[in-house]
Amino acid sequence: MNFAATDDQNMLRAAIAKIVQSECTPELVRQWDSDGVFPEDVYATMVKAGLISMVVPAEYGGMGSPMSDCIILYEEVAKPSVDFATRVALQAWGASILADVGSEELKSTILPAVANGEMKLSFSLTEPGSGSDAASLSTKARKDGGDWVISGQKLFSSGADAPDNKIILAVRTEKTDKRHDGISLFLVPNDLPGITIRRLDVIGRRILGLSEIYFDDVRVPDRYLLGEAGQGWGYIGRHLERERITLAANYIGCAGSALDEAVNYAKERRQFSQPIGKFQSIAHMLADMATELECGRWMTMMAAWRYDNRLPCRKEASMAKLYVSEMLQRVTATGMQVLGGHAYTTDHAMQRHWRDARNATVGGGTSQIQRQLIARELSL
Repeated sequence: MNFAATDDQNMLRAAIAKIVQSECTPELVRQWDSDGVFPEDVYATMVKAGLISMVVPAEYGGMGSPMSDCIILYEEVAKPSVDFATRVALQAWGASILADVGSEELKSTILPAVANGEMKLSFSLTEPGSGSDAASLSTKARKDGGDWVISGQKLFSSGADAPDNKIILAVRTEKTDKRHDGISLFLVPNDLPGITIRRLDVIGRRILGLSEIYFDDVRVPDRYLLGEAGQGWGYIGRHLERERITLAANYIGCAGSALDEAVNYAKERRQFSQPIGKFQSIAHMLADMATELECGRWMTMMAAWRYDNRLPCRKEASMAKLYVSEMLQRVTATGMQVLGGHAYTTDHAMQRHWRDARNATVGGGTSQIQRQLIARELSL
């Protein structure tokens, strides 16, 4: 196997970096984080540059880029904030599910619109009473003529309040003895009557945000059912490897920004008549940050390579998500220590990376769940 970047991949990384640096200046990102606002004009620029097209299948108006290219996209877009990469990742996650189980009518209508930015996708699974035990969800849908009527509540939904957004929603359509059975997926426009979305006041990930959603007898046409009723849990499971590799790549971008800021500060900050980076204690902290970041990058590249080559990667994807999410917390905490008192102000981005990192070991499957999955792959 050869993980060396191709010339095309180097060009891709440089092109994305140029867009990100131009559109997401430190001053703007600081303001978006403070206001809790996602800049839709920046997303439109990403669409125009073809970045969103990368995660949509080629047969439905996208480029269908391999995961090895997509992890470059996620890493670079995550550098100013994980939330930018999360918005892109939601399109990838939703597009892969739609392409897998959606009707031909939905695929031919929705996916080209996602690629050109006319529509967006998000995914809602977690509820107030179901987190790691996601299959215990209680939001329900009942058949009523040619419609389904949805009632319940979702929590911690990323990007659900975006304009022109369609929510891929996991609900219970049948009560069975096996909790993984009877779960169905629907494509639900977020502006239907009966839907109330409230953005949560969170300490991190404030740009894209997290929301709670209330469904009060929301009527959805039967054509918005994805795949077969009752088979939704299996559909979700088929795409978890992609989600975990994507999250790892997102966190690599954030950790890289934290390292860069810490190194630059250590070169400029002088104490005892020399830059603090000259002191062995600080230099070794930075060396550890760089080493951990590189380990995480290689683990993510390995998982992406296996994914692209259709090799089993359930274990590798969970390992990448587990290691990189915990690495991100260590790297940002160390970065806070290097910057000292300055890190505790919003004048520096380190505090935002630190706040955003706290979600990494929880969202997309907790570290405890990832360890359990890895142990299962070890036949334990």
